[in-house]
Amino acid sequence: MTPRATGRVTACTTADARARLRKAQSFVTGAELVLELGEETGLDLPAVAAALSVLAGIAAADAACCSALGERSRGQDHRQAEQLVATVLPHGPQMAKDLTRLLERKDNAHYGVISTTEQEARDMLGWAKRLVGDAQRVLDR
Repeated sequence: MTPRATGRVTACTTADARARLRKAQSFVTGAELVLELGEETGLDLPAVAAALSVLAGIAAADAACCSALGERSRGQDHRQAEQLVATVLPHGPQMAKDLTRLLERKDNAHYGVISTTEQEARDMLGWAKRLVGDAQRVLDR
């Protein structure tokens, strides 16, 4: 049996899971649209897409946890969310890995002075999309 995550959690329902999944899907769509705009704007759009990908991953993890466990992480430390989503079967370990990858880049995407490259933003979007797909499969069970 996988050990339970420690930290602050809050109860949630299947309706909450569906709402968080819709939010995750919206963030993914936003990231895709931002990347499509390309470089012609002169803005740091890869960083925006990366930030949206992080938000998508967090929302997808919440959706999976709400659906499978009836609770989601509410702690200030997002690493607690990694531990909790890892307990979701059968996709938890992969979801935790993808969430970890996103969270490792969160500070730079949201607050960093170092620009996110387009390739890094695309990688992050891929991890977020996989998280959303895995969360959808958890909800579909």
